Amino acid sequence: MRREIGASEGASLYLLAVCVSNVLALLLSLILANVHAGWGGMSAFDWSGYALMQVGFLGVTLVFQKVRGWDFKRVARLGAPVKLGQFILTPFIAIATILVFLPLANAWGAFLDVIGFKGGVVMPDYSNVGVYFLSLFIMAVVPAVGEELLMRGGVFSSLSSRGVWFGVLISALLFSLMHANPMQTVHQFGLGAVLAITVALTGSVWSAALVHFFNNFVSITVTAYMPAVDEAYVKLGYFNWLTGAASVVVGLFILLALLYALYVMGEGRAVSPRIEYEGFSIYVPEESAPKKLSQRLSGHIKGYLRFIRSLFTKEGWRGLTAALTRRNDVQLICSREALEANGQRSSAALLGVWLAIGFSAVYWLVSFIEGLI
Repeated sequence: MRREIGASEGASLYLLAVCVSNVLALLLSLILANVHAGWGGMSAFDWSGYALMQVGFLGVTLVFQKVRGWDFKRVARLGAPVKLGQFILTPFIAIATILVFLPLANAWGAFLDVIGFKGGVVMPDYSNVGVYFLSLFIMAVVPAVGEELLMRGGVFSSLSSRGVWFGVLISALLFSLMHANPMQTVHQFGLGAVLAITVALTGSVWSAALVHFFNNFVSITVTAYMPAVDEAYVKLGYFNWLTGAASVVVGLFILLALLYALYVMGEGRAVSPRIEYEGFSIYVPEESAPKKLSQRLSGHIKGYLRFIRSLFTKEGWRGLTAALTRRNDVQLICSREALEANGQRSSAALLGVWLAIGFSAVYWLVSFIEGLI
């Protein structure tokens, strides 16, 4: 079974999944055309549509990988467990992601209001606890599985064969456009990038699924039971730009710290020095006395500050790219020889990716125009 896949193949999976899910939604709308029942302020079609789309994503992904002969456990990073420390970090990564991208999303939403855009996500009224738990299942648990296996398990893994940053940015763009909701575009792009980096750092799609779940969990819970948060935000009025800027800066600092911690937890024991002989090398483990907790913490803080400084240098970005590429553990398929070995022509290697972006952009544009009419 194939353990490595090219970018165009992941784009084909993406296009097929989006098309099938929309066809299923169309069929559902025809079936429920005369059904006016609903619950919690949402129609039966809305509730069913949310779930059916994820079923489409998951079903297409599983069938596609079977037909194409993928080693899906390897390709989608299903086998790597999430370490306890990494698991503990996932809700905080989700919260930090919200701190960074929510103010940017609100600024984008304010622009849409100015130009007269009317649209958004259909949400329940949370009139009782049953609606809340059903929302958690359909809008948090199910997408964390369906969307992650498709987008990070299949699409990101394939796009990373052209470079880890190519995989992060293009998969985030496709993830954002896939939702076809202009109000969510900015936040979904940022979330998609963080989820892809999380997979690259941990080697497990389940880490991204956890971050995705907690992101939706926080959003639903705040909307349902913490209306004071939204009220306080509205009362700030013109000071929103100041609190938003502070949220982005502080949230980014925290988010980078959490991702750095995620990286450190997966590094394992360092080995040095290296003794070189003719034709081979021997790595000798360092022997040192166990460090105190305060010493280890101080070392990690210094390492994080060095990492932040390195982001302002070309050498730092090269080192970061090399580290992410190594941890991502995806074979680069960029040369003509490598492409031909995987059954692709170099001239057409990214054609499917551009088609996927174009199709998604049109899909998003239709929703945008509908919101203006």
